[in-house]
Amino acid sequence: MRRPLVLAALTLGLAAPAAGAATLPPRAQLTADRKTLIQLAEQGMEQTRANWWNAKAGWYDGTRGDDSLLATLWHSYPLVAATAAVAIAHPTAANKQQVETIAKLAENFWDPTVGNGTGGVSWKWRLRDTGNAYFDDTGWWGLAYLDAYRATKNKRWLWDASRALGFIDRYGWDSGNGGVWWNVAREKKTSEPLAAGALIAATLYRVQHKRYFLDIAKRYIAWADAHTVNNRQGGLYGRSDVDGTVMDYVEGMMIGAHVELCDGTRVKSWCTKARELATASLAQFPLDANWAPETDVVYLRWLLRLYEKDGDARWYAVVYRNAKRAAANARDPQGFWSRHWDGTYGSGALYTQAATLELFAWTAAVKPPG
Repeated sequence: MRRPLVLAALTLGLAAPAAGAATLPPRAQLTADRKTLIQLAEQGMEQTRANWWNAKAGWYDGTRGDDSLLATLWHSYPLVAATAAVAIAHPTAANKQQVETIAKLAENFWDPTVGNGTGGVSWKWRLRDTGNAYFDDTGWWGLAYLDAYRATKNKRWLWDASRALGFIDRYGWDSGNGGVWWNVAREKKTSEPLAAGALIAATLYRVQHKRYFLDIAKRYIAWADAHTVNNRQGGLYGRSDVDGTVMDYVEGMMIGAHVELCDGTRVKSWCTKARELATASLAQFPLDANWAPETDVVYLRWLLRLYEKDGDARWYAVVYRNAKRAAANARDPQGFWSRHWDGTYGSGALYTQAATLELFAWTAAVKPPG
């Protein structure tokens, strides 16, 4: 039976923040809010499994109540990430098992028919024989497995992340001119798969210390530095070498890649660049994230990663502020997290619900300042 969960009592004390700079309440309030956020995330994940799971197909629906179309990889990425984030914030045996279960099922996005039979990542669960694949989807898939590894320490998920990176680098990287193609058909280049590839490679290098991963991360970042930096918008990375549009989730992944390289190489200049990107991002993007939950959470979670590294409360304060906004505004009258974080536009999309729960869990997973 599909049903919403009643969560009203848990949002007490998480009223939306007032306009102005991101500030933090006393430590006692932060600690209480952290407990509330993980409760919201855990109950929300239970709600998600009850209302989006398609038992006949063995995967999740993309829209609540509509069994006609399963969740695409982009719809599914926030769900896998949220499952891992909950287990990281509250590492119970049950939460870790949820990660193992969903990560194993998500391996069905791997299409062995792509790439001349060497395999690649499909945009649709169990899709085969299309001859095409999208490298931004591959990037989300690889990042999801890094989250699964962080939650469980199961090395199988590192292998999944590494084969996603291998697919991007072998078929997505333009060996002649550099940059990463959007898809196997090479229609255009975009920064999403490049940033995701850099982040996967940097994280794998930090964990496994293989030179191959370091070389990829440095190559991708060097190309982005040379071809996509938009100096009119604070030196942030643009959408491509021909489009200077800056997007918060690209900056978030590049912040994360630099932090991972800082940790993996112990070269402080990588951390310095991460801080520069974060400072420019705070100046460029609204304090109250307003693109979409599934994109904004990618940006915010990597700000948290920088906070974990350098302890700068500015990064935490922005994430905390948006978590409070979401807790206060994003739930619809049925009890689902279907709205954007300002309370507008409700939908039954899986990624809207999952991204908000992901935000709650990532915020709860780190110790607050003070």
